[in-house]
Parts: sequence; structure tokens; C-alpha cells
Amino acid sequence: MKNKICPNGALCVMAPPQTINAVSPPRRFNSCIKDGVIGLMIALFAVGIAFADELPQGWVPEMLSLPSDAEVTMERAIGSSIRMFSFKTQDDIGNLFDTWSEALDEDGYTVRAQPPELDGTTIEFSGHDILNAKIATEVVSDEARPVITFDATLR
Repeated sequence: MKNKICPNGALCVMAPPQTINAVSPPRRFNSCIKDGVIGLMIALFAVGIAFADELPQGWVPEMLSLPSDAEVTMERAIGSSIRMFSFKTQDDIGNLFDTWSEALDEDGYTVRAQPPELDGTTIEFSGHDILNAKIATEVVSDEARPVITFDATLR
């Protein structure tokens, strides 16, 4: 280290040279690993979101074809046997529910008759691996996309 007198009369001290890259190679490696793990977690999360929109859900009877414009709004599993999901669609609810009732009946499910005020907006059924299930919607105006909810207790 050399000492000099600066032009303004102050004592100038030269600092020892330092390396520009003060981070040791193991720290750089750990940082790369951490960034890679975070990137992998983000990618897996995005894949999970993409697969959540695949229809129908695994527990829904196969003969129930969902509308092509179905947009899942909610999906839940409570414990090992209770399943729910909801979706919006522009399709005609009356035709959809009639088709589903017939398909369930033809495939051996027990479809329970509904009171007149619920007819066309609710289907209750059981059979195969489903202890009991309900498909329901509310009567909506022509402007809104109806929400249909599937609710089931599995065996």
C-alpha cells in the first residue's frame, strides 16, 4: 500500500485490489440450483392448471358428454369420497339435462324423479361407483351463462 499526498493536500491511501467476482463458485452453483427449482415449481404449477380444465373429471360417468364451451369455475375434493365441480356453458340446459338423464338411465344408473318445480334443473342419480350424485343449475336469464354443478359421494 502506498500513501500519497493528493492535490488538495489530503493524505490519499490506495486500497488493495479486490476481485470483481467476490462470490465463490459454490455460492454461484447454489444460486443456479435455487433458480432451477423455482423455475421447475412454476412450470409444474402451470401444468396443474392446464390439466384442471380437462373435462370430464375422472369420477363423472363417461356417457355424460360435457358441452364443448364448458368453462370450469370450481372443482373440489373433500376427503376420499366427496367430489364437486361447476362449469359455465351457453348450451340449452333443458336439452342437456334430458340427454344426460336418458344416458344415465340407459347405462344402468338409478335416476330419481324430481318434483315438478325442480324438473329440468336437477338430476339426482346413483349407481356403479357413485353412492349418490346431483347435477343442478339455477334458472337464469337469457343474458347469463348458466352454471351447472356436479356434486357426488363416491363409494
